[in-house]
Amino acid sequence: MAIKVFTLRQFKGGTVEQAHKLLEQLRAAGTFRPGFVSGQTLVSTEDPNRLLVISTWTDAKGWKAWRASEKRKEISQQIAELLESPEHVEVFQLARKEPEGVDMA
Repeated sequence: MAIKVFTLRQFKGGTVEQAHKLLEQLRAAGTFRPGFVSGQTLVSTEDPNRLLVISTWTDAKGWKAWRASEKRKEISQQIAELLESPEHVEVFQLARKEPEGVDMA
């Protein structure tokens, strides 16, 4: 079952440009991992130092393998140096199948 991974990071002031570069490296490396579908980075409308990365994976197995990989650990360590507080990661899956023609939003 497909999953979405939400990674929230609060960066120190003045580090966001460097953070974006590292996040691009992270996504570029993750793109070639089995199970990766897509990813995007959002910035808070209230705090430009607060970024949310949303990635979609075909299943949890692919995400877990990527999370444990040396390449991700290497880039994540560089990102961690720019953080004001530890990153927060949550993984979600579809709660139930939505009926056709019904908008659950």
